Amino acid sequence: MLGVRLDKQLESRLSALAAKTQRSKSFLAKEALTRYIEEEERKQRENELTMARWEEYQETGGAISNDTMTEWLESWGSNQEKTCPVK
Repeated sequence: MLGVRLDKQLESRLSALAAKTQRSKSFLAKEALTRYIEEEERKQRENELTMARWEEYQETGGAISNDTMTEWLESWGSNQEKTCPVK
């Protein structure tokens, strides 16, 4: 069980949406929390992956050159589309 205090404006908006969608306010609040938490978890995973990649780069210095990436991107949609470059 979780109790949340809402300001009057948000409570009014939630009540109106519940009436329009014929859903309970609890259902809508749970749905909103679920979506928010999933998005925040996704962001956290992305941040962790970014930091791991940054640390790997700092240790190895391995990178793909801008020219190589540009060449690959410019091949998209052509008959000679190149495969994604790897280090």
